[in-house]
Amino acid sequence: MIIELHPPRSAGRLELAATGDEIVATMRQFGEPEVLCRAAGDRAGWCVTHPSGLFLSAYFDADDRAEAIELGRPTDPGVAVTYGGLDIFQTPAADLVEALRRTTRVLEEENGHSYTAPDLLLALWRPTTPEDPDDAEGNYFESVLIAEPGYYDKAQPASTTAG
Repeated sequence: MIIELHPPRSAGRLELAATGDEIVATMRQFGEPEVLCRAAGDRAGWCVTHPSGLFLSAYFDADDRAEAIELGRPTDPGVAVTYGGLDIFQTPAADLVEALRRTTRVLEEENGHSYTAPDLLLALWRPTTPEDPDDAEGNYFESVLIAEPGYYDKAQPASTTAG
């Protein structure tokens, strides 16, 4: 299975701006959706874990329209999440960031744990960074998020590096 990211429109069959009911119906194709609570005061979202380990979640605006979709790393190597021909979870983080910088701005945040491509409305995250080039820990991203225009406008990036 391949899920192609098309920011800011869709992640595979999950469409940004879709209603909560539409998102839940699409998520049922991957497993049984569950309510996802992020933080106090935030609107609830929906999530599902596919048998491959792929985690899918959707976050909603005040009108119950999906404003962001996040995918977490699958454990099954037969499942890929791709953007522009690159496998988000199987391409080493440094290589993925370099490839993105060839075509768009990429902002490094959280000391290399997070990268945002604001013009694509795409964000990447990993829980740790490698201590040295031979360190396997942190060499790959654990999640990717796509969003609608305006979603990232609230945050100020820590540093800017254009490619």
